[in-house]
Amino acid sequence: KNPYYSRMALPKKPTPSVVSYPHRPNSPGAILAVILWLGSMWLLTMSLLFALIFATLRPYILTILLILSIIPLPSHPLLMKAGEYIMLGAAHYFGITLIATDPASLKSVTSGSITTLEPHDLLPYPLFAFTPTLKTSPFKNGCGLMTGIVFRLPIVRQIYTMCRAGDVGKSNFTRSLEEGKDVVFIPGGVQEVLLLKPDDDKVYLYLNKRKGFIKLALTHGKPIIPCVAFGLDGSYGYWKPESAFLTRVARAIGFTPLVFWGRWGVPLFIPRPKKITVVVGKPLRVDKIKQGGEEHLKERVEEVHAEWVKEMKGLWNEWRDELGYKGREVVVV
Repeated sequence: KNPYYSRMALPKKPTPSVVSYPHRPNSPGAILAVILWLGSMWLLTMSLLFALIFATLRPYILTILLILSIIPLPSHPLLMKAGEYIMLGAAHYFGITLIATDPASLKSVTSGSITTLEPHDLLPYPLFAFTPTLKTSPFKNGCGLMTGIVFRLPIVRQIYTMCRAGDVGKSNFTRSLEEGKDVVFIPGGVQEVLLLKPDDDKVYLYLNKRKGFIKLALTHGKPIIPCVAFGLDGSYGYWKPESAFLTRVARAIGFTPLVFWGRWGVPLFIPRPKKITVVVGKPLRVDKIKQGGEEHLKERVEEVHAEWVKEMKGLWNEWRDELGYKGREVVVV
């Protein structure tokens, strides 16, 4: 027996840190907060329905909605404070828990980062786990980015801006990185909604073609942080028409046309209060590309992308059994 190997210490695995909010799904304050936030689409739909039914109110309702669709987005401190109330209420509604697998490595991220969260499911609301208001993550400058259509709809655009969300479009994404923000987004996006099937227990992650943000990470020298969310199953019931035409429409507008219903069976309403757990992996270091030309950049994009996909899949497989998804296969497409 070789005495050297008998004395050699194995690498110590980091101890995860856990931050959790009490799960209070029946709290009136928590329900109201989630209605204002994720129920904003329902509020918009009800406004349009009232305008359709009541002719005398129609011009007033439509005028208000038109004004809300074009006025500057809210920035007043009181309105942003209301957004913080919404986020805190949502944290209790979902009993949000954030697990950092390697806390020390996250603390080393000091000048902005790109956090990739999966899966998307019907709505990407687990993004809110990274809002600075909740103090669940080490990032004090977190910014959740999502499809731009959200910021074109009256009522919805105001609420999401108050909750410190932003457009995931390239220009805003780039600007956020340049400002040193920690951007959080769901790469799979609308494509993963198209892959959903009620009778299929596989979890589909649309990652293989998602390389644009890798290029941004390389050109700005920002680390990429892999994350996965558990507990989304059953938050909504839905009916999704299968059509090649609707698939093209969804890709064009960044939103999938479908019918969904949540708590109490109300269409377009708030999700059922499933407990949500987000697991944050170890940051992938991405050194800034300073020279080497376009070909070198493409090679690095492929290398970093392959490493990122491996980390995302590995993170899911490592935690799925412990967090209620035992045996659930993740499929990367």
